[in-house]
Amino acid sequence: MKIEVLSEFSYLIRFPGDKTCLPEPITLGIAAQLIRDAFDDTWVEVVPVFADLLVTLSGRSFIDGEDPESIISGCLEKLERQDEVLVEPRVIEIPACYDEEFSDDLEEIAEKGGISIGEAVRLHTEQTYRVYAMGFCAGFAYMGDLPDPLRQPRRSSPRTKIPVGSVAIADFMTAVYPLAMPGGWHIIGRCPIPLFNPHDQDNPTLLRAGDKVRFRPIDRDEFYKLKAKWRN
Repeated sequence: MKIEVLSEFSYLIRFPGDKTCLPEPITLGIAAQLIRDAFDDTWVEVVPVFADLLVTLSGRSFIDGEDPESIISGCLEKLERQDEVLVEPRVIEIPACYDEEFSDDLEEIAEKGGISIGEAVRLHTEQTYRVYAMGFCAGFAYMGDLPDPLRQPRRSSPRTKIPVGSVAIADFMTAVYPLAMPGGWHIIGRCPIPLFNPHDQDNPTLLRAGDKVRFRPIDRDEFYKLKAKWRN
């Protein structure tokens, strides 16, 4: 992969391939998500162009003194590391509560997909996901692929703060927010166990690239029991 500087705020990422041999769409999709999350996604536009990605930034996309090209390069390094898949991937089960207390966008996602809330939960929990890449902050795992009825573009207005443990979806991917932070993904549930532990120097993150992940639905009572257990 090669980064070409087109202007002060415009970059072209060239992937191996051409019009007759394009890179996998999922590769472009993951790269686009990594870049959007590395900047303020309100002020960045990422557009696929055949085998390439065109990245256009605003001056508000980054802090003064930051080097946008270095940030993009860091995203591409994370993308390349997602190919370091284990020969026998681990299978990780993540508990998730889809109660309305934790699922701000679940009803809307179900409605747009033409399905019931119960069907949306069933679809999300019956799928086995692959961790394609570790993302813009510690413990943030990009997992796919979502069933078609659950696929929706990112929110037009990102939230300023998403609670830690929020189970979220955007485009063809799902994730769990390991920290409280801003974000533009749709919130459909909450996980009570930590995905990032800064005190564990050997294995600070629960997930890693190449893992297979399944979500196990739990009720509110089990959610708070598990949350209390992990807090202690």
